[in-house]
Amino acid sequence: MTTDGSGAGAKLLVFLHVAVKQRAFQSELQAALGGIVVTAVGRIGDFDRALKDGQDAVLTLPVVLEAHGLVAKIRGQRNGSPDEKYALVGVDASPDPSKVTVVGALDVLGREGMNAFVQRLVGGKPKVERVIKVEDLLSLLQMQRVEAIVLPTRLFAELKTASRLNLAQRELPGAVGLPALSTVGPRAPEVVAALNRLPKLLSGAMGVDEWR
Repeated sequence: MTTDGSGAGAKLLVFLHVAVKQRAFQSELQAALGGIVVTAVGRIGDFDRALKDGQDAVLTLPVVLEAHGLVAKIRGQRNGSPDEKYALVGVDASPDPSKVTVVGALDVLGREGMNAFVQRLVGGKPKVERVIKVEDLLSLLQMQRVEAIVLPTRLFAELKTASRLNLAQRELPGAVGLPALSTVGPRAPEVVAALNRLPKLLSGAMGVDEWR
């Protein structure tokens, strides 16, 4: 691994919502990526600030890259596809996308961006309640603050196991891009090489089975 004069490694900013805490996720990535300096955040505001601080690469959802004018260099793939399905999840019965008026979602784009993102997925114009952790989605349902939540279909089984609620899902027709890497700094090739060596278990936590 090449390092600069300070001895620090290339810098990778990660903005993804996973089932483990951000600090633990950051530590696992840091250990797996060797000398890469990893910053993992769970809030859009923290992402914006860290991006301005200077990074060599950014790993997040394609919709986030696009919103920031960044281009994907490497895309995550799952079962040969760079996209994954999302589901609308409710309690006791599968929600009807045409009837829900308040929907919970993990915030990746801020208020206006999330409104457009969720409305495009669900259809109609439901109000969007934004949260920053996967477990917070369950709280929204438990407190009846929303009629349904939106999340990647692959997370449904884990969420159902973690909750006493009788969760039911309806797969949505559209698809969302899996995590992708954008190269934004001079030492990005170091990050690209390290990402391609990432253990499958850790890639799987991001919904990815290979990087291409």
